[in-house]
Amino acid sequence: MILQNLYNYLIFKIARYRAIFWSLFMGYVGKGVYILDGCRIYHPQGIRIGDYSGINHFTDIGGRGGLIIGRYVMIGPYCQIITALHKSTDWTIPISRQGIEGSKVTIEDDVWLGAHVIVLPGVKIGRGAIVGAGAVVTNDVKPYSLVAGVPARFIRNRFSEKIIQKAKKIDWSKFEN
Repeated sequence: MILQNLYNYLIFKIARYRAIFWSLFMGYVGKGVYILDGCRIYHPQGIRIGDYSGINHFTDIGGRGGLIIGRYVMIGPYCQIITALHKSTDWTIPISRQGIEGSKVTIEDDVWLGAHVIVLPGVKIGRGAIVGAGAVVTNDVKPYSLVAGVPARFIRNRFSEKIIQKAKKIDWSKFEN
């Protein structure tokens, strides 16, 4: 048990240093952010990560189209957050030569992306939402909802509408670890 605790402590300490390193290149990295091993980060200057958010093992994130990750966001292992796609509208030119088009992805505060989630360009994932493992998010996700599947579909709200209205009033910038 002692070795396991030491291992976990060291893994997250190293992950915190990794986030500090990436903060030199990213648009913004907040307090307490961690980035675990194996993550691939593309176009870091277009990425902003809020306080106390974490990116788990072997996740790919891109900032070409712009990526905003809110506070207290948990991104599971092996996720892909894609902010740019190949253009494919001109049938007279090979797709590989049509260029790339970026579109901002926003992940609001207190969101949990399960393992192997893929988020496509232009998507906004609302505050407090949960995205089930393996989902492919092609459209916006409502705040405090649970979505899953390929493509991701609404399953249910996490809370009653009354609780959701109260939760929306919480100022996560004032919440400290």
